[in-house]
Amino acid sequence: MQMNFNNLFLLGAAIIGILAATIFTVDVTQQAIVLRFGQPVKVHSTAGLKAKLPWPIETVQYFDGRVLDVDPAPERVNLRSEETRITKALKEGDPDLLQHAGSIPIVVDTFARYRIVDPLLFLQRLKGEANAQARIEVVMNAATRDVLGKATLPQLLSSQRAVFMGQIRDRVNREMKERGVEIVDVRIGRADLTEQLSDSTVSRMITERREEATETRAKGQEKAQEIKSTAEKERTIILAEAQRDSEIIRGEGDKKAIGLITSAANEDPEFYAYVKTLFAYQNTLASPDTTLVLSPESDFLKYMKSNAVDGK
Repeated sequence: MQMNFNNLFLLGAAIIGILAATIFTVDVTQQAIVLRFGQPVKVHSTAGLKAKLPWPIETVQYFDGRVLDVDPAPERVNLRSEETRITKALKEGDPDLLQHAGSIPIVVDTFARYRIVDPLLFLQRLKGEANAQARIEVVMNAATRDVLGKATLPQLLSSQRAVFMGQIRDRVNREMKERGVEIVDVRIGRADLTEQLSDSTVSRMITERREEATETRAKGQEKAQEIKSTAEKERTIILAEAQRDSEIIRGEGDKKAIGLITSAANEDPEFYAYVKTLFAYQNTLASPDTTLVLSPESDFLKYMKSNAVDGK
């Protein structure tokens, strides 16, 4: 009885040992390749229990199935300079400006995310994640210099930045696809001017903004003067036309008044002379300070005589 129990225990241990040597587990975050004497024979991309021949005939090598990160060291990149900058440098002959007229050196900090999509190619071409990251860094740095070398600083700081990141990602993808790697995303984390150029660039930008402000202010003053001159001209024309029209209207009024007076005088000359003389009295004698020295026989006083007032 004791013999049978020992035999069963040994048999169970043997079975467990065989299963341990032939069964392995692939986690949901992993991919696995079965190697027979160091040569790949099967790829497992799904999770679960898998079978293989016992060691040392077959072994298993695991690869991460998740999205992995690559964060290269900051890289110096020369951006394309704006045409106005080049023209200004040639015009002014500034040595510092001429030195950097064709390009603007900046320090770019990029990072990428990748996934192992073909474990077999990945194993054959890159061996492991350390080699993969090193290779991606080299390719990404080259692609970054090439793509951003055609961009200007204002473009990099605008919404066009996403387009440049997409171009870098596509360039790296073309290089890494044949190595079993897919680049999921490429990002520009930071883009700074180099220390040597930062101070001079800031000073130059301040000077350029001041020049633009001065030019804008001068154009504004010129436009204001133009508007003022036009308004003054229109004012002069309007006043002249109003003066002309008023003189015409006054002349027409005087003409009508003279016509009416002449007509009234022709109707009754005596009464016209009487009314006209009364108005003369009013205008002349209205002020108490007025003193007249006239002969009693003067025609001016004829209507002030009693016989004239009685109508005799």
